[in-house]
Amino acid sequence: MSLTTMLSNINLLAVLVAGIAHMLTGLIWYWPKFFGNIWAGLTRAELKPAPQWLAAGLIGHQVIALALAIIVTLANATTVLGGIAVGGLVWLGFVVTLEIGELIWEKIPFKLFLIRAGNHLVALSLLAVWR
Repeated sequence: MSLTTMLSNINLLAVLVAGIAHMLTGLIWYWPKFFGNIWAGLTRAELKPAPQWLAAGLIGHQVIALALAIIVTLANATTVLGGIAVGGLVWLGFVVTLEIGELIWEKIPFKLFLIRAGNHLVALSLLAVWR
């Protein structure tokens, strides 16, 4: 399948919405009454974004949504379970392995690892089923 054909099979409006949903998932996940206060305590950081990086963050969410849409298309995952499987595999193969590096080199608390990895598992699973 050519890149042009594959991209023409992707619903770009769904990718845009999925990118926004990815961002919203993180906002909910790190909401103070959910995991936000725990995250802030573990990182000793404020629950305030760095304004100069907000545009980069918005673009990043869209790139993740598009990349995952391409992977879902290549995997021919046409069902919700197929999408969840692809999202879970991407999470396990990329996010978890990268976050393990944080455990090793930055010596983050295991609870922080679980919070961060959990956010990505939920977000990627939701993104992978959005068509």
